[in-house]
Amino acid sequence: MVKMFARLIKNQKTIKSYTYSNVNEYDGKDFYFHLSEISRKLDIPTPIVINYHRESYEEFNSVKFFKDDFVDKVPFDYLLLENVDL
Repeated sequence: MVKMFARLIKNQKTIKSYTYSNVNEYDGKDFYFHLSEISRKLDIPTPIVINYHRESYEEFNSVKFFKDDFVDKVPFDYLLLENVDL
């Protein structure tokens, strides 16, 4: 089962959050799919994903997507994605 907790952070405060879950086992090739579902629920554009993002999530159970990771302008400092299915 995949469980991710996403938080939009602005000025070091959480402005919006969402807990995502999926019954399938985690697979790195599906990371973008999970992220796009989270982005849709948070009503934000999906960030650009590079190998570093996926590897950071898998190794450290969290990853930050900063403003530069988005093509469109976003009204927050970063998106924090954490694995809650440890």
